[in-house]
Formats: sequence, structure tokens, C-alpha cells
Amino acid sequence: MNPSVSSAKIGAMPSLDETTRLADIAISSGAKSIAVIGLAKNSGKTVTLNAIIKGAQASGISVGVASAGRDGEKLDALTGLPKPKIALQKGTLVATAERLAMSATASLEPLIKTKHISVLGRIIVYRVSSPGTIEVASGNRASIVKDVTGIMHHLGAELIVIDGALGRKFSSAPSLADATILSTGAVIAPTLDGVVRATAHAVDILTTEEWSDSCRQSLNPEVLTNQDVIILSSGATGKQAKALKVESVLVSATEITRQLPGPGSTLVLGGALPGNLLRNLTANRMAHGSTVVVRDATRILATHRDISLFKSRGGRIQVLNEIHLAAVTTNPISPDGRMFDAETLLDAIADTVKPIPVVDVIAGKTRNLPDCHKTTGDKTEGGEPA
Repeated sequence: MNPSVSSAKIGAMPSLDETTRLADIAISSGAKSIAVIGLAKNSGKTVTLNAIIKGAQASGISVGVASAGRDGEKLDALTGLPKPKIALQKGTLVATAERLAMSATASLEPLIKTKHISVLGRIIVYRVSSPGTIEVASGNRASIVKDVTGIMHHLGAELIVIDGALGRKFSSAPSLADATILSTGAVIAPTLDGVVRATAHAVDILTTEEWSDSCRQSLNPEVLTNQDVIILSSGATGKQAKALKVESVLVSATEITRQLPGPGSTLVLGGALPGNLLRNLTANRMAHGSTVVVRDATRILATHRDISLFKSRGGRIQVLNEIHLAAVTTNPISPDGRMFDAETLLDAIADTVKPIPVVDVIAGKTRNLPDCHKTTGDKTEGGEPA
């Protein structure tokens, strides 16, 4: 590891203009909750999180902070490397475990003790009475995070920023977050092309389109459990539905495929979509004209290879509830000392995910912003000052 590179990454602070810009991107659609998820550890998620919090507060917005896991610790639990800290200003609401609150440098006023208890103590909603840093752990289940964010909204938070800890994909589910920001960077792959491909694959899944079939009106996704599979097929009298109860889609993929009357069916899954179901459908020539529907893109667990093969055979994957991917942020530095040119990475990601806005928070550079082409600092190439 190159210590100077790591120190530069952690010590760097985005300008106020860029933090405000990133927050504006995130909330321009009217989002009241934003999930920040990283494609991997050290992809710049915490820097992005801090930028949104700082930018929102600079705009006079009351902010609440939660984490679908744990973030803000001094050292990465897996790598042992220093991490950026979550910095909170006076008036911010934050939901975290009692033990972590005791070690915060921010002064905290406890407001509500929730019913949720973790290994780090009871989760409590605090108000920051003087600025500082804090570790945030608000629960490792969607139901807990939804409860604590609801409490913070009730206490006056106009915008909730949810840290999507590694492996907690549920944090970006539409039931929790109105918008999502994805952080990617040099840590993802050893080559620039590898980073771009991995980011493109993740964006492709996150932006899976919504299912708009007329049959949707007769389905209530809220009552679907992880064991429910509904097969819709066309018959002489119109669309026919068959409801199955399975142990899980993963272990029942072969049986589900056998139940299909032929290609062209629609499968609505109450649980997750594993790769073996797509492989079964493809191998049994059931993919053509078929659609697999899941609750939202966080339920898609299949690899890009399995998804691509299924789609190449004429299959479609859709969701009941779309994720709004508001922006992608880039980090050109990896903890092992590898560095990409910041603008080269930014341009490559922006061209791949267009028209989604892309931001390098530290460098203060943006791409794909509405009404402009490229911005560097405060200047817009080919236009007026941003």
C-alpha cells in the first residue's frame, strides 16, 4: 500500500460547490431518502455520503443519517486501512447503536430509544448538538432501517441519507430509498476497462425497467413471500395464472421450469432471482418471449453472464418497483496505490452510463449533468459558468 495515496484520499475534502451540486442531483426529483451504495469497499462511498450530507445542510435542508450495517469506523474491519469518517453538523439527526454513540466526537442528544437492539446496544435516534464524527449502525434488516428512518422523518428530517454498507443491497430498495447513488472506483478492477465493465453491469441491474403488463393490476406485491412464484401464461380464454409455493427459487429452479407450459410465460417471483433459474430457462428453451419479474432490482442475484445469456435468447427481466439511480460517483484511487487519471475514469464511466450524472467528488468534476456537457471546477465546457 502507498501511505501517501491513502492519506491523500482520506484527507481530501470536496469543495462546497461540488457537495451542493451532488446533493442537488440527488434531491432534484423530490427524493426524501437517498441510499448511497458502494460497488466495493474503498470505492468512495463514505466520501460521497459526507458530500451529500454537507451539501444538503448548506442548502438549508434538515438531514437524518442511517446505515444499513456499520460505517464511519476509524479502520476498515476487513482491510485494516484508515477510512473516512462520517462527519455531522449541529442539528443533524442520526440513528446508531448506543455503544457507538458513546465514542463519537460529536455531542449527541438522545431523542428516542427504539425497540431495536443490536450487538452494539440499543439503536437510538440522536440529534447532534455540536459537530463531530460518529460511527453509524442502524440495523442489518430492511424493517429496522425503515422504522428508524420513519422516526427521523417524524422528528423533522426532510432528507434521510442511508449508508448502504457492503452486502446490504436492500438499502437501495424503493421501499426504503426514493433515490440511489452508486460509488465506483479503481478498487473495483486492476484495469480501467475492468472498472468500466463492472460499473456498467451494476448500473444495468440497478436500472432494470418496470413491468407494465395489464396483469399487474390484479397482483398485490405486498402479500408475496419469498416462497411465492406466480406463472402467467396465455390460454384460449386469455391470461391464466398458476400460483406455486416453493422452498426457495434457488433450490426449486428445476421444478419451476417444469411447471411452465412453454416459452413466452411470465414468472413473478416473491423472493430473489438466482442465476440457476435463468440457466434452467435458457437450457430448456423457455427463455424466448418469457419475462421474469421480481419486486425490485435488489432481488436480482444472478450474475451478468447468466443475465446476458438469458436476454440473448429472447428473455426479459423486469421489476415491480424501479430504483431511481440518481448519480454515480467515481474514485480514481485504490488503497493498494493504483491510480487512474481522474478525468479519464470520469469520462469512461460517464460515456457508459449516459445519461446518468457522474461526479468525482474530490476532484470537483462532473459529467452528464442536465443542460451541460462537461464541467471542470466552476466552468462548463462549451457553455456558461455552471
